[in-house]
Amino acid sequence: MVDIARDPRWGRIAEGFGEDPYLTSQFAVAFVKGFQGKDLSESATIVACLKHYVAYDAAEGGRDYNTSEVSERTLRKIYLLPFEAGVKAGAGILMCAFNEISGIPATGNRFTLIDILRGEWDFDGFVVADFDAIVQLIPHGYAADEAQAAIVSTNAGVDRKWSVKLI
Repeated sequence: MVDIARDPRWGRIAEGFGEDPYLTSQFAVAFVKGFQGKDLSESATIVACLKHYVAYDAAEGGRDYNTSEVSERTLRKIYLLPFEAGVKAGAGILMCAFNEISGIPATGNRFTLIDILRGEWDFDGFVVADFDAIVQLIPHGYAADEAQAAIVSTNAGVDRKWSVKLI
């Protein structure tokens, strides 16, 4: 987990490395290199998964699963930095979050998943969705049902579903 924890009310603050984007970026690189080693075909390695992409930790009022109102400048200067560092270190998987990022759910956010992750950073790994984050597109108003949620998330850049049974 490479989320930046800036609000002590956030319930998952103890899972991360704190509020410093530089320090968290260094931990992200170290964990990716430590898990993946130099050759993923070696028996003592495992593919690193960076989570929760992105701004999950910026939830309003410190409330988990809440919306995150984040400017692009803050997104780039604070919240994206550890993910970018982990991607550049070779992480093979990113897990997108539940939250909305300035009104757009993370699992339906083409800007963060395709424009930045795939376009700017050339990420060639795969993106999984956290728990039922794809189905959460329904209460967010981005999908009418599970089938449409699967289409929206796939079109936005989510490659795999995780712990979600979709039609």
